[in-house]
Amino acid sequence: MKAYWVIDILKDIRQFSEKNGMLELAEQLDDAIFIAASEIGTHLRVAGLTEGVAGQSGTRTRAIADSDVY
Repeated sequence: MKAYWVIDILKDIRQFSEKNGMLELAEQLDDAIFIAASEIGTHLRVAGLTEGVAGQSGTRTRAIADSDVY
């Protein structure tokens, strides 16, 4: 999903921090990456399951845009 760009940025900052000896910051960013992945995943699952498109046989989930994840 496109919303995972946030995790890529956190990973870049974490890598920079580690290379520059900011180990405590790197550890905190590990936690932030984990939390971001968890919350984004939860948000996308909830949005995908509750905002379906009625049709054919049942409900299909719709694509989630970046603007849907804040």
